[in-house]
Amino acid sequence: MTIDDLLSAGTGISPEKLAFLKTFSNMPKGGNSASMMRQLTQCQQQARQQNIQFTPEEQKLMIELLTANLSPAEKAKVDQVLKLLGQS
Repeated sequence: MTIDDLLSAGTGISPEKLAFLKTFSNMPKGGNSASMMRQLTQCQQQARQQNIQFTPEEQKLMIELLTANLSPAEKAKVDQVLKLLGQS
């Protein structure tokens, strides 16, 4: 599932949340697991400030978007961190 899928699916997601996800999907991707985790943390803080909460499915989509261009080794590092945080 992509952001565009969410936009066209009529999922009942609020316009504010869709706008946040769209902005999130346009963030630079790649780099390494450390930069990806920083981006994810910043986005979580911004969402909290805007009183936006994401479902586990939406969180998974965000992580998929961020890790799309990571190497398999970097993705494995991210998966390990997420497991430690209880988000996987």
